[in-house]
Amino acid sequence: LLLPLPLALVDGTYFWHAFWNLVLAEIATNLHSYFVVMPNHTGNDLYRFEHSCRPMSPTFYLRSVIASANYDVGDDVHDFMLGWLNYQIEHHCWPDLSMLSYRKGQPQLRELCKQHGVPYTQQDLLTRWGKTLDVVTGQTQNRQFPAHLERSEDLLKA
Repeated sequence: LLLPLPLALVDGTYFWHAFWNLVLAEIATNLHSYFVVMPNHTGNDLYRFEHSCRPMSPTFYLRSVIASANYDVGDDVHDFMLGWLNYQIEHHCWPDLSMLSYRKGQPQLRELCKQHGVPYTQQDLLTRWGKTLDVVTGQTQNRQFPAHLERSEDLLKA
């Protein structure tokens, strides 16, 4: 409301046009974020955890992979439209990398997960939206990670 306020001094019409443009931009941004980010972390094929873990610990990196999903990756337009969030697993494992570096690291991380039997989830956007809708409507939920598989030395308990 404050941002377009100076326009009210020029003409009330300018103020209201600017105000409604800001409202619509906020709605569009929030919808885009919801439809891109939430499906990366929601679905009955991804895990949830009872306790937090130490950052940058082995458990942290394992969780980064098994609690996230990638969308299809690989071309500039697709990557740009999704804000490079189609590399969500890489984003969690390497938060300091540039967005363009995710594409280079993705095949290596996927192969590393395959070598160690760690599930690496990558699906198209519509499939992920369907899994998110199933969780949001209560039909399914994210998997509970088995407590006996946790590394106790990595956990942060309250």
